Amino acid sequence: MALKAGVCETNITPPLGVWLAGYAGRSTGCIGVHDELYARALVLDDGLSLACIVSMDLIALDFDLVESIRDGINRKTGIPYERILLNCSHTHAGPGTRTFRTMGERDEHYCNVMARKVVGAVQQAADMVEPVSLRWGRAPVQIGINRRERRDRQTVIGQNPGGHVQPYVHVLRVDREDQTPLAVMLAYATHPVVLGGQNLWVSADYPGAACEFLKRAGFHMPMFLQGCAGNINPIHTGATFTHVRKLGEVLGAATVAGSHLSEPIEGVPIDGTLRTVHLPYQFPSREQAQQYLSQAEEEWKRAEEEGAPLGMLMWKRDMVRWAQDLLLAVEQGEPKTMPFEIHLLRIGDARFVAFPAEMFVQYALDIERQSPHQPTIVLGYSNGCWGYIPTAADYAIGGYEVDMAYRYYGTLMVTADCERLIREEVYDLLDIEEPDWTPYSTEAS
Repeated sequence: MALKAGVCETNITPPLGVWLAGYAGRSTGCIGVHDELYARALVLDDGLSLACIVSMDLIALDFDLVESIRDGINRKTGIPYERILLNCSHTHAGPGTRTFRTMGERDEHYCNVMARKVVGAVQQAADMVEPVSLRWGRAPVQIGINRRERRDRQTVIGQNPGGHVQPYVHVLRVDREDQTPLAVMLAYATHPVVLGGQNLWVSADYPGAACEFLKRAGFHMPMFLQGCAGNINPIHTGATFTHVRKLGEVLGAATVAGSHLSEPIEGVPIDGTLRTVHLPYQFPSREQAQQYLSQAEEEWKRAEEEGAPLGMLMWKRDMVRWAQDLLLAVEQGEPKTMPFEIHLLRIGDARFVAFPAEMFVQYALDIERQSPHQPTIVLGYSNGCWGYIPTAADYAIGGYEVDMAYRYYGTLMVTADCERLIREEVYDLLDIEEPDWTPYSTEAS
Protein backbone atom coordinates (compact mmCIF):
# COMPACT_ATOMS: atom_id res chain seq x y z
CA MET A 1 0.00 0.00 0.00
CA ALA A 2 1.20 3.51 -0.84
CA LEU A 3 0.16 6.63 1.03
CA LYS A 4 -1.65 9.45 -0.72
CA ALA A 5 -2.67 12.85 0.64
CA GLY A 6 -4.49 16.01 -0.33
CA VAL A 7 -4.73 19.42 1.30
CA CYS A 8 -7.05 22.42 1.25
CA GLU A 9 -7.16 25.76 3.03
CA THR A 10 -10.27 27.85 3.65
CA ASN A 11 -10.71 31.30 5.15
CA ILE A 12 -12.88 31.29 8.30
CA THR A 13 -12.45 34.92 9.36
CA PRO A 14 -15.63 36.21 11.06
CA PRO A 15 -17.46 39.41 10.11
CA LEU A 16 -17.01 42.56 12.17
CA GLY A 17 -19.11 42.70 15.30
CA VAL A 18 -18.84 39.04 16.22
CA TRP A 19 -17.84 38.56 19.87
CA LEU A 20 -14.31 37.33 20.44
CA ALA A 21 -13.81 34.53 22.97
CA GLY A 22 -11.21 33.84 25.62
CA TYR A 23 -11.47 36.87 27.89
CA ALA A 24 -14.36 38.00 30.04
CA GLY A 25 -15.38 41.64 30.14
CA ARG A 26 -14.74 42.74 26.56
CA SER A 27 -16.83 45.82 25.82
CA THR A 28 -17.87 45.07 22.22
CA GLY A 29 -17.57 42.57 19.43
CA CYS A 30 -14.54 42.64 17.15
CA ILE A 31 -13.79 45.97 15.47
CA GLY A 32 -11.38 44.85 12.77
CA VAL A 33 -9.28 42.08 11.27
CA HIS A 34 -5.55 42.17 11.92
CA ASP A 35 -4.84 38.81 10.26
CA GLU A 36 -7.11 36.27 8.64
CA LEU A 37 -8.20 33.02 10.28
CA TYR A 38 -7.95 29.70 8.44
CA ALA A 39 -9.01 26.09 8.61
CA ARG A 40 -6.54 23.76 6.92
CA ALA A 41 -7.44 20.18 6.02
CA LEU A 42 -5.14 17.23 5.34
CA VAL A 43 -6.73 14.04 4.02
CA LEU A 44 -4.67 10.85 4.04
CA ASP A 45 -5.44 7.71 2.01
CA ASP A 46 -3.64 4.37 2.53
CA GLY A 47 -5.54 2.65 -0.28
CA LEU A 48 -8.09 1.12 2.07
CA SER A 49 -8.90 3.85 4.60
CA LEU A 50 -9.17 7.62 4.67
CA ALA A 51 -8.41 9.94 7.58
CA CYS A 52 -8.37 13.69 7.98
CA ILE A 53 -6.72 16.19 10.28
CA VAL A 54 -8.10 19.72 10.40
CA SER A 55 -6.34 22.63 12.07
CA MET A 56 -8.44 25.69 12.87
CA ASP A 57 -7.61 29.21 14.05
CA LEU A 58 -10.38 29.05 16.64
CA ILE A 59 -10.56 28.97 20.43
CA ALA A 60 -12.41 25.62 20.52
CA LEU A 61 -15.55 23.98 19.17
CA ASP A 62 -18.85 23.41 20.91
CA PHE A 63 -19.78 19.74 20.79
CA ASP A 64 -22.77 20.34 18.53
CA LEU A 65 -20.39 21.91 16.00
CA VAL A 66 -18.08 18.90 16.30
CA GLU A 67 -21.06 16.65 15.55
CA SER A 68 -22.14 18.80 12.61
CA ILE A 69 -18.66 18.89 11.06
CA ARG A 70 -18.04 15.18 11.61
CA ASP A 71 -21.40 14.31 10.09
CA GLY A 72 -20.78 16.54 7.08
CA ILE A 73 -17.30 15.10 6.47
CA ASN A 74 -18.63 11.57 6.79
CA ARG A 75 -21.48 12.19 4.34
CA LYS A 76 -19.23 13.92 1.77
CA THR A 77 -16.16 11.68 1.97
CA GLY A 78 -17.07 8.53 3.90
CA ILE A 79 -14.42 9.18 6.55
CA PRO A 80 -15.74 7.74 9.84
CA TYR A 81 -15.73 9.78 13.03
CA GLU A 82 -12.83 7.85 14.54
CA ARG A 83 -10.55 9.01 11.72
CA ILE A 84 -11.55 12.70 11.86
CA LEU A 85 -9.32 14.85 14.07
CA LEU A 86 -10.45 18.46 14.59
CA ASN A 87 -7.88 20.59 16.43
CA CYS A 88 -8.23 24.25 17.41
CA SER A 89 -5.30 26.57 18.09
CA HIS A 90 -7.17 28.15 21.04
CA THR A 91 -6.54 31.73 19.92
CA HIS A 92 -8.16 34.24 22.27
CA ALA A 93 -8.59 36.69 19.40
CA GLY A 94 -11.04 34.58 17.43
CA PRO A 95 -14.84 34.21 17.38
CA GLY A 96 -16.85 32.40 20.03
CA THR A 97 -17.24 28.94 18.54
CA ARG A 98 -17.25 27.40 22.01
CA THR A 99 -19.88 28.92 24.28
CA PHE A 100 -18.30 30.59 27.31
CA ARG A 101 -20.16 32.31 30.11
CA THR A 102 -19.43 36.07 30.20
CA MET A 103 -18.02 36.25 26.65
CA GLY A 104 -20.98 37.14 24.47
CA GLU A 105 -23.31 34.99 22.43
CA ARG A 106 -22.27 32.53 19.74
CA ASP A 107 -23.00 33.89 16.26
CA GLU A 108 -25.05 31.10 14.71
CA HIS A 109 -24.83 32.41 11.14
CA TYR A 110 -21.05 32.53 11.34
CA CYS A 111 -20.81 29.09 12.96
CA ASN A 112 -23.00 27.55 10.26
CA VAL A 113 -20.87 29.02 7.47
CA MET A 114 -17.63 28.06 9.25
CA ALA A 115 -18.75 24.44 9.68
CA ARG A 116 -19.77 24.19 6.01
CA LYS A 117 -16.42 25.63 4.93
CA VAL A 118 -14.52 23.08 7.02
CA VAL A 119 -16.52 20.23 5.50
CA GLY A 120 -15.94 21.65 2.04
CA ALA A 121 -12.20 21.91 2.63
CA VAL A 122 -11.99 18.26 3.66
CA GLN A 123 -14.06 17.23 0.64
CA GLN A 124 -11.80 19.18 -1.71
CA ALA A 125 -8.66 17.76 -0.10
CA ALA A 126 -10.06 14.23 -0.52
CA ASP A 127 -10.62 14.93 -4.23
CA MET A 128 -6.99 16.00 -4.75
CA VAL A 129 -4.93 13.19 -3.21
CA GLU A 130 -1.52 12.38 -4.69
CA PRO A 131 1.32 10.02 -3.70
CA VAL A 132 3.23 11.24 -0.64
CA SER A 133 5.68 10.15 2.02
CA LEU A 134 6.05 11.20 5.66
CA ARG A 135 8.96 12.59 7.64
CA TRP A 136 9.04 13.41 11.35
CA GLY A 137 11.42 15.55 13.33
CA ARG A 138 11.59 17.39 16.62
CA ALA A 139 13.42 20.62 17.35
CA PRO A 140 14.08 22.45 20.63
CA VAL A 141 12.14 25.68 21.16
CA GLN A 142 10.54 27.46 24.07
CA ILE A 143 8.26 30.44 23.63
CA GLY A 144 6.07 29.38 26.57
CA ILE A 145 6.44 29.32 30.33
CA ASN A 146 4.53 27.49 33.05
CA ARG A 147 1.98 30.01 34.28
CA ARG A 148 1.10 28.48 37.68
CA GLU A 149 3.14 30.69 39.97
CA ARG A 150 3.14 30.25 43.74
CA ARG A 151 2.94 33.64 45.43
CA ASP A 152 2.17 34.27 49.12
CA ARG A 153 1.04 30.64 49.52
CA GLN A 154 -1.42 31.00 46.67
CA THR A 155 -1.36 29.80 43.06
CA VAL A 156 -1.78 32.65 40.58
CA ILE A 157 -1.46 33.08 36.83
CA GLY A 158 2.06 34.40 36.48
CA GLN A 159 5.38 32.84 35.54
CA ASN A 160 6.90 29.72 37.06
CA PRO A 161 10.33 29.22 35.47
CA GLY A 162 10.76 25.89 37.28
CA GLY A 163 7.46 24.49 36.09
CA HIS A 164 6.88 21.95 33.35
CA VAL A 165 6.81 23.08 29.71
CA GLN A 166 7.01 21.40 26.31
CA PRO A 167 10.52 22.43 25.22
CA TYR A 168 10.24 21.17 21.64
CA VAL A 169 8.05 21.31 18.55
CA HIS A 170 6.93 18.20 16.70
CA VAL A 171 7.28 18.54 12.93
CA LEU A 172 5.50 16.14 10.58
CA ARG A 173 6.20 16.68 6.89
CA VAL A 174 3.99 15.36 4.13
CA ASP A 175 6.15 15.29 0.99
CA ARG A 176 5.23 14.89 -2.65
CA GLU A 177 7.07 12.40 -4.82
CA ASP A 178 9.61 15.09 -5.77
CA GLN A 179 10.34 15.59 -2.02
CA THR A 180 8.80 19.06 -1.88
CA PRO A 181 6.45 19.57 1.09
CA LEU A 182 2.74 19.24 0.40
CA ALA A 183 2.05 20.12 4.04
CA VAL A 184 3.91 20.54 7.29
CA MET A 185 2.31 20.03 10.69
CA LEU A 186 3.79 21.70 13.74
CA ALA A 187 2.52 20.61 17.15
CA TYR A 188 3.37 22.78 20.13
CA ALA A 189 1.85 23.59 23.53
CA THR A 190 1.39 27.22 24.56
CA HIS A 191 -1.75 29.33 25.06
CA PRO A 192 -2.22 31.83 22.18
CA VAL A 193 -2.67 34.78 24.56
CA VAL A 194 0.12 37.09 23.46
CA LEU A 195 -2.71 39.54 22.84
CA GLY A 196 -4.66 40.44 25.97
CA GLY A 197 -8.31 41.03 26.73
CA GLN A 198 -8.08 44.62 25.62
CA ASN A 199 -7.57 43.48 22.03
CA LEU A 200 -10.68 43.69 19.84
CA TRP A 201 -9.01 42.76 16.54
CA VAL A 202 -9.36 39.33 14.97
CA SER A 203 -6.05 37.47 15.01
CA ALA A 204 -4.66 33.94 14.96
CA ASP A 205 -2.06 35.14 17.52
CA TYR A 206 1.39 33.49 17.45
CA PRO A 207 0.24 30.27 15.65
CA GLY A 208 -0.89 32.40 12.72
CA ALA A 209 2.41 34.29 12.70
CA ALA A 210 4.30 30.98 12.73
CA CYS A 211 2.29 29.72 9.77
CA GLU A 212 2.90 32.93 7.82
CA PHE A 213 6.64 32.58 8.50
CA LEU A 214 6.55 29.03 7.19
CA LYS A 215 4.70 30.10 4.05
CA ARG A 216 7.46 32.61 3.37
CA ALA A 217 9.96 29.79 3.89
CA GLY A 218 8.30 27.68 1.18
CA PHE A 219 5.92 25.54 3.25
CA HIS A 220 2.70 26.43 1.48
CA MET A 221 0.34 24.46 3.73
CA PRO A 222 1.47 24.88 7.35
CA MET A 223 -0.86 23.34 9.94
CA PHE A 224 -0.52 24.36 13.58
CA LEU A 225 -1.77 21.78 16.09
CA GLN A 226 -2.23 22.88 19.70
CA GLY A 227 -0.84 20.60 22.37
CA CYS A 228 -1.54 20.31 26.09
CA ALA A 229 -1.28 24.01 26.89
CA GLY A 230 -3.60 24.25 29.90
CA ASN A 231 -0.89 25.52 32.24
CA ILE A 232 1.42 27.15 29.68
CA ASN A 233 1.38 30.82 28.62
CA PRO A 234 3.66 32.56 26.14
CA ILE A 235 6.58 34.46 27.61
CA HIS A 236 4.83 37.66 26.49
CA THR A 237 1.14 38.11 27.46
CA GLY A 238 -1.16 41.08 27.16
CA ALA A 239 1.34 42.35 24.61
CA THR A 240 1.38 43.65 21.04
CA PHE A 241 1.26 42.37 17.49
CA THR A 242 5.01 42.92 17.37
CA HIS A 243 5.37 40.31 20.10
CA VAL A 244 2.97 38.02 18.23
CA ARG A 245 5.18 38.18 15.15
CA LYS A 246 8.36 37.69 17.19
CA LEU A 247 7.18 34.54 18.96
CA GLY A 248 5.61 33.17 15.78
CA GLU A 249 8.86 33.59 13.90
CA VAL A 250 10.83 31.86 16.65
CA LEU A 251 8.44 28.90 16.51
CA GLY A 252 8.45 28.95 12.72
CA ALA A 253 12.25 28.91 12.59
CA ALA A 254 12.33 25.93 14.97
CA THR A 255 9.83 24.17 12.70
CA VAL A 256 12.14 24.72 9.73
CA ALA A 257 15.00 23.24 11.78
CA GLY A 258 12.85 20.26 12.73
CA SER A 259 11.93 19.80 9.09
CA HIS A 260 15.58 19.73 8.04
CA LEU A 261 16.36 17.23 10.82
CA SER A 262 13.37 15.00 10.02
CA GLU A 263 13.66 11.32 9.18
CA PRO A 264 11.38 9.17 7.02
CA ILE A 265 8.57 7.31 8.79
CA GLU A 266 6.05 4.82 7.49
CA GLY A 267 2.67 6.33 6.61
CA VAL A 268 0.47 3.22 6.39
CA PRO A 269 -1.80 1.78 7.61
CA ILE A 270 -4.36 4.33 8.81
CA ASP A 271 -6.67 3.62 11.72
CA GLY A 272 -8.52 5.42 14.51
CA THR A 273 -10.19 4.74 17.84
CA LEU A 274 -12.56 6.79 19.98
CA ARG A 275 -13.08 5.90 23.64
CA THR A 276 -15.22 7.71 26.17
CA VAL A 277 -14.17 7.91 29.81
CA HIS A 278 -16.71 9.17 32.31
CA LEU A 279 -14.97 11.65 34.62
CA PRO A 280 -16.82 12.24 37.92
CA TYR A 281 -17.88 15.75 38.85
CA GLN A 282 -17.28 17.20 42.28
CA PHE A 283 -20.25 18.92 43.93
CA PRO A 284 -20.19 21.68 46.54
CA SER A 285 -22.70 21.51 49.36
CA ARG A 286 -26.12 23.08 48.86
CA GLU A 287 -25.12 25.82 51.31
CA GLN A 288 -21.96 26.60 49.34
CA ALA A 289 -23.92 26.69 46.07
CA GLN A 290 -26.44 29.08 47.62
CA GLN A 291 -23.59 31.30 48.81
CA TYR A 292 -22.14 31.38 45.28
CA LEU A 293 -25.54 32.48 43.95
CA SER A 294 -26.09 35.16 46.61
CA GLN A 295 -22.63 36.59 46.03
CA ALA A 296 -23.07 36.60 42.24
CA GLU A 297 -26.46 38.36 42.54
CA GLU A 298 -24.98 41.01 44.83
CA GLU A 299 -22.09 41.68 42.45
CA TRP A 300 -24.43 41.95 39.45
CA LYS A 301 -26.70 44.35 41.30
CA ARG A 302 -23.73 46.48 42.38
CA ALA A 303 -22.41 46.61 38.81
CA GLU A 304 -25.78 47.80 37.53
CA GLU A 305 -26.05 50.46 40.22
CA GLU A 306 -22.56 51.73 39.42
CA GLY A 307 -23.29 51.91 35.68
CA ALA A 308 -20.58 49.42 34.79
CA PRO A 309 -19.63 48.98 31.10
CA LEU A 310 -21.43 46.41 28.97
CA GLY A 311 -18.64 43.84 29.20
CA MET A 312 -18.65 43.95 32.99
CA LEU A 313 -22.46 43.70 33.13
CA MET A 314 -22.37 40.63 30.88
CA TRP A 315 -19.71 39.12 33.11
CA LYS A 316 -21.70 39.61 36.31
CA ARG A 317 -24.99 38.53 34.72
CA ASP A 318 -23.55 35.29 33.36
CA MET A 319 -21.96 34.45 36.70
CA VAL A 320 -25.46 34.64 38.18
CA ARG A 321 -26.71 32.26 35.51
CA TRP A 322 -23.83 29.87 36.21
CA ALA A 323 -24.57 29.95 39.95
CA GLN A 324 -28.26 29.26 39.28
CA ASP A 325 -27.33 26.25 37.16
CA LEU A 326 -24.89 25.08 39.82
CA LEU A 327 -27.52 25.20 42.53
CA LEU A 328 -29.93 23.23 40.33
CA ALA A 329 -27.25 20.61 39.60
CA VAL A 330 -26.49 20.25 43.32
CA GLU A 331 -30.15 19.88 44.20
CA GLN A 332 -30.73 17.27 41.49
CA GLY A 333 -27.36 15.56 41.81
CA GLU A 334 -26.98 15.65 38.03
CA PRO A 335 -24.98 15.39 35.87
CA LYS A 336 -22.74 13.00 37.76
CA THR A 337 -20.00 12.59 35.13
CA MET A 338 -18.43 14.27 32.12
CA PRO A 339 -18.30 12.11 28.95
CA PHE A 340 -14.65 12.60 28.02
CA GLU A 341 -13.72 11.32 24.56
CA ILE A 342 -10.12 10.23 23.96
CA HIS A 343 -9.07 9.98 20.32
CA LEU A 344 -6.23 7.84 19.01
CA LEU A 345 -5.41 8.36 15.33
CA ARG A 346 -2.79 6.15 13.73
CA ILE A 347 -0.99 7.25 10.56
CA GLY A 348 1.54 4.48 10.00
CA ASP A 349 4.29 4.88 12.60
CA ALA A 350 2.75 8.09 13.95
CA ARG A 351 0.20 8.17 16.77
CA PHE A 352 -1.91 11.21 17.61
CA VAL A 353 -3.53 11.19 21.06
CA ALA A 354 -6.15 13.95 21.14
CA PHE A 355 -8.09 15.23 24.14
CA PRO A 356 -11.21 17.49 24.21
CA ALA A 357 -9.86 19.72 26.97
CA GLU A 358 -7.28 22.17 28.20
CA MET A 359 -4.90 19.47 29.38
CA PHE A 360 -1.95 20.27 31.61
CA VAL A 361 1.34 19.74 29.81
CA GLN A 362 2.44 16.96 32.18
CA TYR A 363 0.03 14.61 30.44
CA ALA A 364 1.76 15.10 27.08
CA LEU A 365 5.26 14.82 28.52
CA ASP A 366 4.37 11.60 30.33
CA ILE A 367 2.49 9.95 27.47
CA GLU A 368 5.06 10.84 24.81
CA ARG A 369 7.90 9.59 27.05
CA GLN A 370 6.27 6.23 27.73
CA SER A 371 4.73 5.47 24.35
CA PRO A 372 6.39 2.60 22.46
CA HIS A 373 5.37 4.29 19.21
CA GLN A 374 7.46 7.06 17.68
CA PRO A 375 6.32 9.63 17.05
CA THR A 376 3.49 9.96 19.55
CA ILE A 377 2.03 13.47 19.44
CA VAL A 378 -0.37 14.49 22.21
CA LEU A 379 -2.90 17.25 21.56
CA GLY A 380 -5.50 19.19 23.52
CA TYR A 381 -8.41 21.31 22.24
CA SER A 382 -9.44 18.54 19.87
CA ASN A 383 -12.96 17.43 18.90
CA GLY A 384 -14.47 19.96 21.33
CA CYS A 385 -13.35 21.29 24.69
CA TRP A 386 -14.79 20.65 28.16
CA GLY A 387 -12.43 22.84 30.14
CA TYR A 388 -9.26 22.37 32.18
CA ILE A 389 -7.93 18.97 33.19
CA PRO A 390 -5.20 19.50 35.81
CA THR A 391 -3.14 16.72 37.35
CA ALA A 392 -4.12 15.35 40.76
CA ALA A 393 -1.16 17.12 42.37
CA ASP A 394 -2.41 20.48 41.10
CA TYR A 395 -5.71 20.19 42.93
CA ALA A 396 -3.87 20.49 46.24
CA ILE A 397 -2.52 23.95 45.39
CA GLY A 398 -5.66 25.25 43.65
CA GLY A 399 -5.51 28.27 41.38
CA TYR A 400 -7.55 29.57 38.45
CA GLU A 401 -7.53 26.36 36.43
CA VAL A 402 -8.76 24.31 39.40
CA ASP A 403 -11.02 26.71 41.29
CA MET A 404 -12.48 29.16 38.78
CA ALA A 405 -12.16 28.42 35.06
CA TYR A 406 -14.89 25.76 34.94
CA ARG A 407 -17.44 28.50 35.70
CA TYR A 408 -16.67 30.18 32.37
CA TYR A 409 -17.15 26.82 30.67
CA GLY A 410 -20.55 26.57 32.38
CA THR A 411 -19.80 23.21 33.97
CA LEU A 412 -18.86 21.61 37.25
CA MET A 413 -15.25 20.75 38.04
CA VAL A 414 -14.15 17.15 37.69
CA THR A 415 -12.49 15.35 40.59
CA ALA A 416 -8.76 14.73 40.99
CA ASP A 417 -9.39 11.08 40.09
CA CYS A 418 -9.62 12.15 36.44
CA GLU A 419 -5.84 11.79 36.14
CA ARG A 420 -5.92 8.07 36.94
CA LEU A 421 -8.92 7.40 34.69
CA ILE A 422 -7.36 9.18 31.71
CA ARG A 423 -3.95 7.59 32.13
CA GLU A 424 -5.47 4.10 32.38
CA GLU A 425 -7.28 4.54 29.07
CA VAL A 426 -4.33 6.07 27.22
CA TYR A 427 -1.88 3.45 28.46
CA ASP A 428 -4.22 0.77 27.14
CA LEU A 429 -4.72 2.52 23.78
CA LEU A 430 -0.97 2.86 23.26
CA ASP A 431 -0.16 -0.68 24.41
CA ILE A 432 2.05 0.53 27.24
CA GLU A 433 2.54 -2.75 29.04
CA GLU A 434 4.36 -1.59 32.18
CA PRO A 435 3.35 2.05 32.64
CA ASP A 436 5.02 4.38 35.08
CA TRP A 437 2.37 5.45 37.58
CA THR A 438 4.59 7.93 39.40
CA PRO A 439 2.34 10.88 40.34
CA TYR A 440 2.93 14.06 38.46
CA SER A 441 4.56 16.88 40.35
CA THR A 442 3.62 20.54 40.10
CA GLU A 443 7.27 21.44 39.52
CA ALA A 444 9.72 20.36 36.86
CA SER A 445 12.25 17.87 38.11
